[in-house]
Amino acid sequence: MSGMNSDNNLQDKFNSYFKGLYNRNKTILVISIVIYLASLFVGIVVGYFSLGFTKNFLAYLARESTVELTTFSLFMHNLQAVFLSYFGGLIIIIPAVALAFNGFIYGAFIGFLLYGGISSNYGVLTVGDFIVYTIPHGILEIPGFIITGTAGFRLATLVVGVLESIIKDSSIKVHYWKLEDSFAFLIIAIILIFIAAIIEANITVSLGNYITGLHLPVH
Repeated sequence: MSGMNSDNNLQDKFNSYFKGLYNRNKTILVISIVIYLASLFVGIVVGYFSLGFTKNFLAYLARESTVELTTFSLFMHNLQAVFLSYFGGLIIIIPAVALAFNGFIYGAFIGFLLYGGISSNYGVLTVGDFIVYTIPHGILEIPGFIITGTAGFRLATLVVGVLESIIKDSSIKVHYWKLEDSFAFLIIAIILIFIAAIIEANITVSLGNYITGLHLPVH
């Protein structure tokens, strides 16, 4: 009986912590989501109506960011983006730029494919195929990037708060919770992108090939 009570108390504390984390940061979480989705929409429009620009832009990204399809390589690649967005909060604007960039890239690819697909040695890749090849890991990776943006924004509010306290010669300890919350979001984001890397490296392509009938290389 005592063991069950202990488990219930632990679960209650766990639920209470994450409920508080969400309530304290709900506004900046919504802002992060809006920035990502707005950039996604802009990317779709640009990708559909500016084919030449989008083709060159995506080709450039493909050349500059070739990543091995292994869990470690994918995780480390995305971890760099996570750290850039998070610590960029010290400069305040970087998390917004990172969110907008990630949303735009995804949207631009969708818009480009909506216009007519891409022919390759493996078949014609349509927007439906792209989504199939993205969903298995994307359902964790995209929230991971959005949560990273939230962490970066919270870190930015810490910087602003500390500067205000220094100017007003008041205690900076009142802002300590912002550091704790930003770090909590960072840990959550890292866990999400790590699981996403495992899925992308070991499941996504094989499952996508099975569903679409294409034959993209697994490794």
